[in-house]
Amino acid sequence: MNYKKMLVMGAAGMLLAGQAFAAPTDEEISQLGTTLTPLGAIKAGNADGSIPAWDGGLCSAPAGYKPIMGAKGGSPYVDPFASEKPLYSVTAANLAQYKDKLDEGTLELFKRYPDSFRVDVYPTHRTACYPQWVYDNTIKRVKNPKLVGDAPGLEGAHAQVPFPIPKNGYEAMWNANVKYELPFSEGTQAAYLIDSSGGVSLTSVQKIENRNLYWDNSLDKVPDNQPYWALVASTSEPSASAGVKQMRFNFLNVHERDAMAWSYVPGQRRVRLAPEFKYDTVSTSSGGILLFDEINGFDGKMDKFDFKLVGRKEMLVPYNTYKAWSVDPEVANTPKHLNPDVLRWEQHRVWVVEATLKAGERHVQKVKRFLLDEDSWSILVYHSLDQAGKVHHLMYQPSIQMYEKPAYRNGQYVLYDMTKGVYGNGSLMGAPKMTGFYQVDPYPVSFFTSGALGGSGVR
Repeated sequence: MNYKKMLVMGAAGMLLAGQAFAAPTDEEISQLGTTLTPLGAIKAGNADGSIPAWDGGLCSAPAGYKPIMGAKGGSPYVDPFASEKPLYSVTAANLAQYKDKLDEGTLELFKRYPDSFRVDVYPTHRTACYPQWVYDNTIKRVKNPKLVGDAPGLEGAHAQVPFPIPKNGYEAMWNANVKYELPFSEGTQAAYLIDSSGGVSLTSVQKIENRNLYWDNSLDKVPDNQPYWALVASTSEPSASAGVKQMRFNFLNVHERDAMAWSYVPGQRRVRLAPEFKYDTVSTSSGGILLFDEINGFDGKMDKFDFKLVGRKEMLVPYNTYKAWSVDPEVANTPKHLNPDVLRWEQHRVWVVEATLKAGERHVQKVKRFLLDEDSWSILVYHSLDQAGKVHHLMYQPSIQMYEKPAYRNGQYVLYDMTKGVYGNGSLMGAPKMTGFYQVDPYPVSFFTSGALGGSGVR
């Protein structure tokens, strides 16, 4: 199957498929690892050469990589493209020429800040690389995963991209939800809020401890009744929040059980369930703008919205953003918007998913739109519309190839609240004094429990 035909299938054919829940055909599966990458991206470059062919990605660390945590990995990451210059810049003056390659949220930034906002576009590098067993598992087990229930939940998938040839928006979003992670990892990160007058506030410094059993390749599956992903976030700054801890569980069988959350506040000296930590509840550690279902672009159940797979599209997106990961926040956090000098943009093929609020459901947002990297399934750009149809939130997730793992990863976010005229620069893993995420030994069985959360809290 040639590139042109495949692109038509991605952009138009998916619309015809609607929200069908159909397994990939043998013919489609045969393309994985041949005309498609093992994770389902089109291996070939595009027609004009602005997107190159995927050749395996950036699978080893470049010279000079010396992470803070030594052999464990993590930040700071050497930028392999530091010497490159932009091919061109998109400004308010030439925006019409590139309008079809930018999402509605970014166009809103140009509308609001025509004199200062710009997009610097660099050569495209398809750096995404993963361990060979990730590719092998994805192809070998491709017929096993299925969606179940109205939420829907995920069954039959383990240590793989569940739907490398997605048939609907729910499958594509599950690919993003369970994107590759180290099974046991920890690291530190910071978050800032920049107000409408340009004032900068540190909203949190946190240590994050992760357990992702979905990507534990020593297991056959996530154990029954266990979360596939568990997290403990311990806040150390600012002083008013020091000692606050949160623990969150996400499950594969969301059609049967909700995500769970707990919080520990030193002043209360007790652990309490926090069922409100979901949907459009606001995360306080973000300065009051990040919704819980916007964590990592999207988090939680897909029961309030209808998720439609629009198809593949060539777009300008933040990519290989090594500078944004390591730059001092004092340089990055400029008034009105992130300093354009620190954000690298490239042209890539992405999967476009649009989520529309179901009739009768309540949420502050009416529409959510996601741009998913075809090479990694990372959400690179997300924006939402409010009930009046105006841009509400815009999120960029600056991402890099963590070549020592190897894995292409998002996680850091720049979130614009268009209603309040503020933005947050959060989950800064590579900023000065932050370690990034690195592999650790398996946690004790009792670690991710409410008892352990309270026992480790500051009293």
